[in-house]
Amino acid sequence: MVTRSMEEVRADYIFAMGQELGANFYELYRELVELHVLWQQYRQLFGDTTDTVQLLNRTAGLFFKIVQDELWDSVLLGVSRMTDPPATGKNKNLTVQSLPPLITDSALRTEAQDLCTKAVAAAEFAREHRNKRIAHQDHNYLSNRNSNPLSGISRAAVENMLAVLRDVLNLLDNHFRDNTVLYEDFVDDSGARLLVHKLSSLERLQGTSATESAP
Repeated sequence: MVTRSMEEVRADYIFAMGQELGANFYELYRELVELHVLWQQYRQLFGDTTDTVQLLNRTAGLFFKIVQDELWDSVLLGVSRMTDPPATGKNKNLTVQSLPPLITDSALRTEAQDLCTKAVAAAEFAREHRNKRIAHQDHNYLSNRNSNPLSGISRAAVENMLAVLRDVLNLLDNHFRDNTVLYEDFVDDSGARLLVHKLSSLERLQGTSATESAP
């Protein structure tokens, strides 16, 4: 198995796509990888089984509730950043919407723009939560949450948001490099799954020790 440095990966994208498109694509690629890592950790802690959630509550319920909320909001923030407009006032943003204008092939540019439009629509939930609750404190929402409720958001909606973002980047990756990145299949050997395994083993060990020491 060959492992490349991130600088080598960046150079590869620039070589295949050209300087500006390749450099921008690389940064969005990194962002999407990080989003999938965060989402994987969330799912492994809070989305696999009720047994895992109960274990976390028994171990340190308050702490893991904070972790749950922060991971959730971090994913929503990341999705929002990746689907924002390419500019805010005079300031440029690096988002998937920045990519189509840099594509010279008209058919590919149109296809990429169509996928970007789908990504923006799918991420509307995330941007609403970002704008009113996470990054800003919307006065109307905070003053009367019942009269100004936020749209509901589910794990299925997050999965869909990530899927359409994958579609955008993999369209270009496949066109320029004949390659598809399996963002959702990140291999994790030191994250949440390992933590759950060790907490479960520790709880069993403590239970065995308590049984053995009982009169």
